[in-house]
Amino acid sequence: MVFRPFTGVDHHKRSVTFCGALVAREDYESFNWVFSRFLQAMGGKEPEYIITDQDPGIIKSVPLVFKTARHRFCMWHIMNKMPSKFGISRSDYNEFMCKINDIIWDDELEAAEFDDTYAIRGQWVMAHCRDLRMTSIMRTTQRSESENSFFKRFEHKSGTLVEFWMRFESAMDQQRHTQKQLDNMDKHSSATASTHLALEIHAAKVYTYSAFQKFKQEAIFSIDTCRTGGFTERGELEVITVKDSTRKKNFEVEYSQGTRKASCSCTMFERTGILCRHIIWIFSASGIKTIPEDYVLNRWMKEYLRLRIFNTDGEGTENMQVIDEKQIAMSIMWSRKFMKSVGLLRDKGIAGVVTFPFVIRSFK
Repeated sequence: MVFRPFTGVDHHKRSVTFCGALVAREDYESFNWVFSRFLQAMGGKEPEYIITDQDPGIIKSVPLVFKTARHRFCMWHIMNKMPSKFGISRSDYNEFMCKINDIIWDDELEAAEFDDTYAIRGQWVMAHCRDLRMTSIMRTTQRSESENSFFKRFEHKSGTLVEFWMRFESAMDQQRHTQKQLDNMDKHSSATASTHLALEIHAAKVYTYSAFQKFKQEAIFSIDTCRTGGFTERGELEVITVKDSTRKKNFEVEYSQGTRKASCSCTMFERTGILCRHIIWIFSASGIKTIPEDYVLNRWMKEYLRLRIFNTDGEGTENMQVIDEKQIAMSIMWSRKFMKSVGLLRDKGIAGVVTFPFVIRSFK
C-alpha cells in the first residue's frame, strides 16, 4: 500500500504532516475516497490550495470533491520532468536549467512578460504559506529537513500495519513536541530588531521567530535600497513609485492613508503573507508605528490560536460533523477576532486592559 501524507506549513514556517492515507491503488476511485474522507475529517473546511503531482486520478478527482480549493501542480515535479521532455543533452543540461530557473523563479516577472511555453502554465505555483501538498512517499525525494525527519520513519517498503501505526504515532508525537518547543521559545523570548524602524520592532513582538526573520530582511532592504520616485492619484488612492536599487525595475504601491491599506505590484504580501520592503518603506514614511491589523496574518503570530469550534453560547464542541454555518461564523469571530484582541492587549498600557471588560459588557 502507498502512504499518502497531507503536508502543510505551520506558523513557524515548518512543514507539518497532519493527515495521511493508505491506498492500495492510485486511481480515480481511491483518490475520490481519500479526498472525500479528508474533507469530512476537516468538518467540510476546504484548504485554499492543493498542490500535487500530475496524476490523472488526482486531476479528475479534485474538482469533484473540492468546490473552492485551487488545484496547482507541484513545481518540483514539473522541473524534474523538464529535461526529459526537452531532450536536453548532458553537456547542455546545466546551462539550460540555469536559464529556465532564472525565468521561472523570477519574482519580478509579470504574467504578460512570461513566454507561453506550456499550455498548463496557469497551474504552476510556488509553494507558499497557505498551501496543502499531497505527495507519494515512494516518489518524493526532495524534502525539507523537517519533512525528512518525518518521512524517514516510513520508508520501509515492507512491514505490518501495526508497525506502521507505531512509527506514525511516534513521528506525530515528535512533530507536536517540536512545535510546542518553538511555541515556548517564542512565548518567553523576543527577536532583536536590526533597524530603528518602529514597524520592525512591532514585528519582533507579534511574529514567530521564523516569520520575523523574513520581515527583518525586508525591513533592512527598505532602508538600504528603497527610495520614493514620485506619485500620482488614482481616485482616493495614492500611487507611489518606489525605486529599488536591488531590482531590475520600479514598483508601484497603491496606498490609502485614511484606511492604512496598501498593495504593491511585487505581490509579495499576497504570495507570502509578509509585507514587502516597498510597503514597509511607504508605511514608515507615513509615520505608521505598528503593522496594520490587516497585514498581521494570524498564521504568523506568536499568539497563534488553533481554531476551536464553539457553539452559539461560547461553549466548546468537538463534534465536527454537526457544525452549521452559524457555528462556523461564531467560531471564526471567537478565535480570530475576540481572542486575537485579548492577545494584543499585552502590548497596551494598563488603561486598555482595565477598560476592555467594560467594552465587553456594553456588547452584552
